[in-house]
Amino acid sequence: MTDTEAEAAPHELPPIISSYAATHCANCAAGWVRHGTKGGMIIVCLLDRKAVWHDLAECDRYAPRTTEAPHEA
Repeated sequence: MTDTEAEAAPHELPPIISSYAATHCANCAAGWVRHGTKGGMIIVCLLDRKAVWHDLAECDRYAPRTTEAPHEA
């Protein structure tokens, strides 16, 4: 198994995540959450195909998940 965390992001701190992204995007059907081994978290919007904005305050495409997404350890 390779260390994909080192290859996936630069060696900088993860971006600050807005409270909206943490409460909505992380629970959205189009949200994709990844947790790093060092405590970082990245939320990716599958509609935009990139990390959510650090100051995101609203989204007109929010759709809550119908099932609980498995948490990555």
